[in-house]
Amino acid sequence: MMRRLVTIVIALMSALQVMAQAVPFVTIRMDAGQQALGGAHVADASLLPIKETLFEAGIGKTLWQTDGIGYNLTNIEARVRIVESLTIGLEYTSNNMGEMNLYSDNGQPKGTFQPGEMCAGLILSYNPLGRLNIHAEGKMIRSSLTEANPAKGFAADVGVIYMISDSFRAGIAAENIGAALDYGYGAYPLPTTYKAGLSGAISISGKHGVLMAADAGAMPSTGAFLASVGAGYEYNKMISARFGAHICTKETALPTYFSAGLFFQSAIFDIGAAWLSAANTYSISARLKL
Repeated sequence: MMRRLVTIVIALMSALQVMAQAVPFVTIRMDAGQQALGGAHVADASLLPIKETLFEAGIGKTLWQTDGIGYNLTNIEARVRIVESLTIGLEYTSNNMGEMNLYSDNGQPKGTFQPGEMCAGLILSYNPLGRLNIHAEGKMIRSSLTEANPAKGFAADVGVIYMISDSFRAGIAAENIGAALDYGYGAYPLPTTYKAGLSGAISISGKHGVLMAADAGAMPSTGAFLASVGAGYEYNKMISARFGAHICTKETALPTYFSAGLFFQSAIFDIGAAWLSAANTYSISARLKL
């Protein structure tokens, strides 16, 4: 029994030991439309202040690497327009890893424990002037991989998006900035990344269009270079088929994968689904706009 417990604990810690960083789940995009474009998001329109509605609420579900580490991610987000140039919101993401049995020193069952992680954030999107937009998110993080010594900490995302035209955007962002998390047996750095990206759409003729997005950046804690690129065909600005790729120079940071997905959007709601080749990852998300 004790051997089994030790094996489970070692498996849970392997992500920390191999990746040399804490809470890698915070790097995963929970919007299926972004995931289908290889995860490219730095200049995504969803980071801008709300313009056409007063309130938006979304939910996302991702089964990350079902043939590997097996993250079970759930995301809930709500944003409200305060004034035309300012949007604030709240976001919560949980990562459940499955229940495990606990045993005493003499091998007797003493209950169960479910490892898990969470990230709760306050979102701000602001358009101070003209084509310049600023977005930020303050995050509270909790990671509990064993029955004792949960790690807690804070992180922040901050970025700037510039509207090159009505259809194209350029952005820069620093994500998951914060101090290392201490699990009681050692401190592990957050997966801080620095990125730049482009995003936009081209109308071919009539109801047909092409979507494009690309990001590139670095994760200093691992020395990894990251790049995402995606494209898609869009019909009538409602239905799109999307494809992409994510490249990472060090698999210990993030996986390299291909992606594909479908996305539907309307004035009232959006819904999307994506598949990633990274050990079979599946994602679905939906958003209500009022």
